[in-house]
Amino acid sequence: MKKVIIIERIFSFYRKPVFDRISKRANLKLLSGKNNSGIKTLQTTYSESIPSFQYGKKDTSIFLFPLYKIFWYRPRVVISDFAMGMLNLPIIIFICKLFGVKFAFWSHGYNRTTGFHPEESWSDKYRLFLLKMVDANIVYSQSDRNLLRQFLKKDNIFVAQNTLDTVALGKIRADLEIEGSRAVKDRLAIKHSFNLVFIGRLLSSKSPDLLVDIYTLLKTKYDITVGIHFVGDGEMGPLIRKRVEDIGATEDFYFHGAIHDPRDNGAILFACDLMVLPGALGLSVNHAFCFDCPVVSFKRKNGYPAHGPEVEYLVDYQTGFLVSDHTPEAMAASVYEYFNDPALQDKMQKNVRHAVDQVFPLEKMVGGAMECIEYLTARRGKS
Repeated sequence: MKKVIIIERIFSFYRKPVFDRISKRANLKLLSGKNNSGIKTLQTTYSESIPSFQYGKKDTSIFLFPLYKIFWYRPRVVISDFAMGMLNLPIIIFICKLFGVKFAFWSHGYNRTTGFHPEESWSDKYRLFLLKMVDANIVYSQSDRNLLRQFLKKDNIFVAQNTLDTVALGKIRADLEIEGSRAVKDRLAIKHSFNLVFIGRLLSSKSPDLLVDIYTLLKTKYDITVGIHFVGDGEMGPLIRKRVEDIGATEDFYFHGAIHDPRDNGAILFACDLMVLPGALGLSVNHAFCFDCPVVSFKRKNGYPAHGPEVEYLVDYQTGFLVSDHTPEAMAASVYEYFNDPALQDKMQKNVRHAVDQVFPLEKMVGGAMECIEYLTARRGKS
């Protein structure tokens, strides 16, 4: 089996199913730095910690020191996380090239908030220099690859659709289907017919308080009383609770707190009709779709929300709504339209199931990475 090293700033828990499967197809050694981010991490039989030094507040402002492991392990391919703050990356790339080791980045490829403008941005000029310096790039979405193809070789950009463990989550969903929607709601003490859910940190940047406005609009304008579920904690939690108390709606709001057990948060998603995420989209889209729950968010306008690559999975009126007008009124109107149209509900639920099975199954992320590894292995010794 071909020897491969993957370098990660942190070994995050959600990536383990991907690396587990890669480790069965390649002789994998995963190297990761220290974790100061609060993201749940772990170690496995194929992973090791390496020295690292975080020199700034951002978790991307970091020096990683993998060279002694590379010399010891003598891999054929090295694939590394990529961020502009990883200042010693050029040295690592140069030394790998010096010893004939093929090198690839696995990253977004650019700053998703500001876009990619190497013709006018000095930071993007440097980013493009590094992207061209490596032998291949793995990105998280087709749109990312299409953008980078304007500047890089077309045959060495690979897509590993960003996803969760759709296999494990699918098994949980199957168990919930056997239990039945009504029984799940009874078990969770959910008494509302219509339910909206927000999953994530309750931070101002994610605008979770907008769900209070949506609740009020649905009740006063459309005469629908919905259950609003918050799964997560954060600085906005007490403020949202106070607003809910002030409008006398505590019986219609469910504050579940942070839940890490996939069966528990999966049950909440299964019991809800729509996930509402006013801020930037990420893997919560995948999570919701795995439990047949479409997603509502705002369409990006003037750089906001700075959606992750997972926005590619949210197709307006197919797997949810991307609302153009950034107001609670517009979002409430979309929610009402969904509740009032059984045919639309059926269509979206079928489409999100198709997305899980065909667009971002776990195997596609693994397959994209392995395709890059095979490409680099075949080109060893070629410039």
